[in-house]
Amino acid sequence: MAIRKVGDCRILGPLGKGGMALVYRGVHELLQREVAIKELSPDSAKDPEKMSRFKREAMALAGFHHQHIVTLYDLIEKNDGWYMVMELVDGPTLSELIKEAPLPPQVVSVVGLQLAHALEHAHFQRVVHRDLKPGNIMLSKLGETKLMDFGIAQNEDLDRLTKTGLAVGTPAYMSPEQITGAPVDARSDVYSLGVVLFEALAGARPFTGSNPGEVFAKVTQGKRESLKKLAPSTPKPLREVVERMLSVKPGDRFPDATALRHALEPMLAGLDKPPGALLVNFLRTRQKITESEALAHLSQTDLSQLSQLSPAELSAVGGSRWGVGLLFGAALGAGAGLTMERWLPVVRAWLESLR
Repeated sequence: MAIRKVGDCRILGPLGKGGMALVYRGVHELLQREVAIKELSPDSAKDPEKMSRFKREAMALAGFHHQHIVTLYDLIEKNDGWYMVMELVDGPTLSELIKEAPLPPQVVSVVGLQLAHALEHAHFQRVVHRDLKPGNIMLSKLGETKLMDFGIAQNEDLDRLTKTGLAVGTPAYMSPEQITGAPVDARSDVYSLGVVLFEALAGARPFTGSNPGEVFAKVTQGKRESLKKLAPSTPKPLREVVERMLSVKPGDRFPDATALRHALEPMLAGLDKPPGALLVNFLRTRQKITESEALAHLSQTDLSQLSQLSPAELSAVGGSRWGVGLLFGAALGAGAGLTMERWLPVVRAWLESLR
């Protein structure tokens, strides 16, 4: 494509497109920072409601400052076109990962907890997302879950985007109250997140049908597939959390994202590594990130924890290329207070084992 500029950003190439927008990879030339540039498509720009959605998403994102919500840098109007300059999340969508295979329960717990944190922040800003689905969730190579696409978000401080009684959202992930056009609140997002976590665990949606009408009927009646049957390896506590999230009556769900967060936190108590490192390792096993990238993105927290291990403990976890590669990365972590003298014998032993 021809090189174009939007504000101080140069467009490098396409990243993807949706129903009303095109997304490009770009670079802010002054800051030398890679960005994502979301352009409202020309046809959508002629539609008042789609234009309203685009601007509303920008307004919602502008009020957020959270590590698990994509960051908005700028909103630009140029030559009758509208562009959002955003944080570039370098990683796969949750939808891509689920299509390959269900996710391990520990990974789903981490993703669920990070999204609960994101929703807690959004709801505090009086914003209900209303379109939670795997395609709007990304896993970055830094081991962070990112929530995106607030295009149909409802802000309690602004006029409603749609008329009362009109259902808006993606059918398979909509709450019963969204389907009927009833008022929605934080519990609607809790429900939709429950659908996402169910699908991540089972590799299949809880509600399916040959057309939206069949899906709507099953959702409002609570006639879903059995998570225990589809994902028998799911720990009972996690399964019970997801099932409560999918309650038909809003009052039977978690009352808000904070309560959901408290329910998910115990699921991570037995993790053998920090949540971020677990997601990075998961992406590595799915070949979404290389071993060298995984090492490069280890957080200083992870390195600090490694520095507490004795040489004998390090040798015990260093039996694999990944394990000792991790230690080698830790040895180079200047911010973690590590010394090459401490790690060099382990690294040398690893190199010898590869010959």
